[in-house]
Amino acid sequence: MKKIKLTAEQQKLFNANFNRKAYEEAKKPIQEAISGSKSFDELWSKLQNHECDVEYEDDCTIISCEVELDRSHMETEGDYVGVCFYIKWYDEADSGTISKVELYSSETSGNYLADHLCNIHPETCEITEWVYDDIDDKQ
Repeated sequence: MKKIKLTAEQQKLFNANFNRKAYEEAKKPIQEAISGSKSFDELWSKLQNHECDVEYEDDCTIISCEVELDRSHMETEGDYVGVCFYIKWYDEADSGTISKVELYSSETSGNYLADHLCNIHPETCEITEWVYDDIDDKQ
């Protein structure tokens, strides 16, 4: 995996809106639901406490599942910080994995709308893609 080089402003924004412990706490029930499910229907029922959506592809089903992060150990000025887990479920194998994680924050918008800041690796939390591009307008 190629390491993403962030600008100082991007790094500051990421640091203020991401906490590894909060992420792991949010990820734990999602990972447990995936690991403990033997079918798509079972997984779907276990995720109903979260805001989820479904897309269908030829070889798998993709569930997007939004989870708010605990901001108590973050420096963010936003009212909302959350992640969206993208779960690929393979019906033939009756198994799934978290394939992508998107980080969102309302700090950049100044209201209740959350902007997509970046994508992070589900395991290492390394930034895989920086998405938010209005950072220069806020200076």
